[in-house]
Amino acid sequence: MKNAQSAQDAHEAIRPTSALRTPEAIEKYLDKDQLKLYRLIWSRFVASQMKPAILDTVKATLEQNGVIFVANGSKVKFKGFMEVYVEGRDDGKKDKENVLPELASGDVVQSEDITPNQHFTQPPARFNEATLIRTLEENGVGRPSTYAPTLQTIQKRYYVKLEQKRFEPTELGEIVNNLIEDFFPEIVDVSFTAGMEEDLDHIEEGKEEWVKLIDRFYLPFEKELETAEEKMEKIQIKDEPAGFDCDVCGHPMVIKLGRYGKFYACSNFPECRNTKPIVKEIGVTCPKCEKGQVIERKSKKNRIFYGCDRYPDCDFISNNKPIGRDCPKCDHYLVEKKKKGGKQVVCSNCDYQEDIQK
Repeated sequence: MKNAQSAQDAHEAIRPTSALRTPEAIEKYLDKDQLKLYRLIWSRFVASQMKPAILDTVKATLEQNGVIFVANGSKVKFKGFMEVYVEGRDDGKKDKENVLPELASGDVVQSEDITPNQHFTQPPARFNEATLIRTLEENGVGRPSTYAPTLQTIQKRYYVKLEQKRFEPTELGEIVNNLIEDFFPEIVDVSFTAGMEEDLDHIEEGKEEWVKLIDRFYLPFEKELETAEEKMEKIQIKDEPAGFDCDVCGHPMVIKLGRYGKFYACSNFPECRNTKPIVKEIGVTCPKCEKGQVIERKSKKNRIFYGCDRYPDCDFISNNKPIGRDCPKCDHYLVEKKKKGGKQVVCSNCDYQEDIQK
């Protein structure tokens, strides 16, 4: 079997040793993330040894008052490998079958409801982690071993931030991108990176001398670097007024951009070094101490959770967003959970739940 062009033989494959070690059998030995990864590996391996799935597809064309309607449907006739794994459905959700009834040419069907909807072309969605990696693969940029460090680096340097699981460029990211495009246009060109990967493969295969390759790259790059050092202006991101005064010295507080994102700092620096993290209040009083405000926080893995702003005096914490109402059944606080099709209010303690809000 011929390897993909961007594959590296030096990176060892995952070699299954026993399909008998099911995810359920070893669940107690793994944490949540480890179990998800093991379930994915186990399912994909077992699926690769199973029969192909068989699907029946149906297309029905209907006409009413000179207007043509088309309905497409499919039904799984034999699940095969789909019994344990479906590509693109690693989150455990199942695809809903769009089943059509038995139809014959000339049949008359009853129209229950026709809703005319107008659709407008939407701009492409921002990259999430999966689509960014897929784009890198399609353009031959990077290797499997470099994808994860790349995603970590662009977030760690605050070039992008994750908003609703999608990458959104920061002000710093846009400034850096514009400067690099102006002074190093060839370096940030996708074809350059892909070509460099190919040249490095040629060195590994003995088809190219590494010294000549490095010279071919570095000599023009050295000139671009000298030009950038000479002409690139020092960029300073202006501080934004925070709208309140320092509680230590009384000077106005400002919003600064640091290595780990934005934060509040005293404008009287360096005489006053008072700083505060920027937190997002949700307008709900803490249900535990009933004194502090519930604020939105982020974990080290960039996951959103909610806690009391009086921490560590109050250790209230919730993975779901409190809504400021109590459960009518048990008086515990209610939270908002994301469900398929909208959001649902549920109790943090008992089985009480309200209808899904779209």
